[in-house]
Amino acid sequence: MPYDPRPISQGGNRGIDEKFSRKAPTGKFRVVGVDTFDGDDWVEGDFDAFDEAKKRADEETKDKQMLIMHVYNDVGTHCYEAGEF
Repeated sequence: MPYDPRPISQGGNRGIDEKFSRKAPTGKFRVVGVDTFDGDDWVEGDFDAFDEAKKRADEETKDKQMLIMHVYNDVGTHCYEAGEF
């Protein structure tokens, strides 16, 4: 399916905040992956420390194109972004 930034409920393919929350569990950091080619998004994992989440995001996007990883804290605030569009 081509990229469509609308939420799933509106016919698009953006699942964040509908299929899953960007908020990490209390005291953790959540890494969310986004394939910017087809618009798919997913939870890559929840981590105890920001440095762990940042490291995972950097490792998963190294030498890849059209893949972005976002790090969010437990209130849903965007803390970091890795990768390239």
